[in-house]
Amino acid sequence: MEIKEFRYSANFCEENIWHLCQNPALEHFSKKVLIVSNSSKYCPFRFQKSINGYEIVWWNYHVILFASHGCQSFIYDFDSTLPVPLSGMEYIEKTFQRHENWEEIHLPRFKAIEDKDYLDSFESDRSHMKDSDGNWLSTPPKWPAIGKSGGLSLPSLLDFTDSSKERIYHLDEMAAMVAAFG
Repeated sequence: MEIKEFRYSANFCEENIWHLCQNPALEHFSKKVLIVSNSSKYCPFRFQKSINGYEIVWWNYHVILFASHGCQSFIYDFDSTLPVPLSGMEYIEKTFQRHENWEEIHLPRFKAIEDKDYLDSFESDRSHMKDSDGNWLSTPPKWPAIGKSGGLSLPSLLDFTDSSKERIYHLDEMAAMVAAFG
């Protein structure tokens, strides 16, 4: 698959994945939207497209899709330089390969949202992509903002503190969940 086959707008991963959840090619897959961040909002990812070209990119958050069918699982990350999709375990192992200097606070944490819940409840006003003067930090997508008024806002999804409404998985727990599907 190639990214050009999907709706994609750079720096709007949460909206890209919202559209991907509706793709007919994934109709028979079980899907979970993975919100990746941590309490420090400084999370290392390997093999990401970036302006600086370095191997590690430090995102404040990222949104990807975990799709499984039978004993196969895949991760869809449109901002990865790895193939899309990639087997779930290969993606986890390559993207989050630990570095000895990484502090525990910087290790990725995950929230796993059922695709139906994400589609029915996610809302984004895109305000996180504007500076204090209201100027865009990145060109917004051409499609309308996603606003389902379902109460699943981006700020709440990015809460990786103890007050989070959603369960937060550690890297080892996410790897185990992905491994369970092959």
